[in-house]
Amino acid sequence: MRAKIPPLTTLHAYEAAARLGSFAAAAQELHLSPSAVSHRVRSLEAHLGVALFERLPRSVRLTEMGRAYLPAVRTAFEDLSVATMGLFGSSSRRTLTVRVQISYASTWLAPRLPRFCDDHPHIDLRVFSAIWADVLPPEEADLEIRQGAGHWPGFSAELLHEDHAVTICGPGHTQRYGPVGSVGDLASRPRVHVLGLEDLWLRLFQQAGVTEEPVAERVTLDTSVAAIEFAAAGDHCAIVPERFARHALAAGRVMRACDILVKMRQAHYVLRAQTGRSPTPEALSFIRWLHDLDGDEAHAAG
Repeated sequence: MRAKIPPLTTLHAYEAAARLGSFAAAAQELHLSPSAVSHRVRSLEAHLGVALFERLPRSVRLTEMGRAYLPAVRTAFEDLSVATMGLFGSSSRRTLTVRVQISYASTWLAPRLPRFCDDHPHIDLRVFSAIWADVLPPEEADLEIRQGAGHWPGFSAELLHEDHAVTICGPGHTQRYGPVGSVGDLASRPRVHVLGLEDLWLRLFQQAGVTEEPVAERVTLDTSVAAIEFAAAGDHCAIVPERFARHALAAGRVMRACDILVKMRQAHYVLRAQTGRSPTPEALSFIRWLHDLDGDEAHAAG
């Protein structure tokens, strides 16, 4: 027999109070009085038979059971919000603002965005690259996609992609130097380094067991997209995130120089500023679309 689900109003009050840290702040968001929020939370606690909050002089703090229950309640609200918007739409068009790295935007996200726009015609999407940081303060972006270790003060971060790096070259490379027989061949050939990813070449050589000191002409560029274009147009090899190279590889503008993939130490995360506000349905739809897209492409590749 299915357990009786608590009244939705009590769960709503609990989630808001847990997220905002006080009954007063939750009351303001829910357009209720603090006593009404407190009453609803007490009703939920009575229904469950456990205390969900410790009442402090000017705030509340989740108990161990309160913390354990919160992820399931929050996920349920998010799923309900996304399903409602997906099935019934919204009363007016909504705007979703996303800030991303320029290489991520131009090489991977932009070619796939038409699918999102087709699936979500009621959402007006605004995508800003990180070079517009002064124009678009962090609090004005609904979502931000960054590459790093997953910890940024003032933001909650959700893992989006774990990436590997791939070595690529253009037709000019093989015309001048011949096919790449092994990773060792690349040690003496001209190559491109990307700022912030300078360790990838050395790790590739170490992974392949190349012991001699790699000495070759090198060019350093500040973005992966510039490195891909440089490799496609010239005779240098480049090592870049595989995700960024997919479009150029599929179009035949570059080819893989070797089969070895190097696991990157940084991953891509989707960030939300910790403002106390719940993510919008549009933001949740975009995050879910990104995860589904990754899964679809991985399945197709397999």
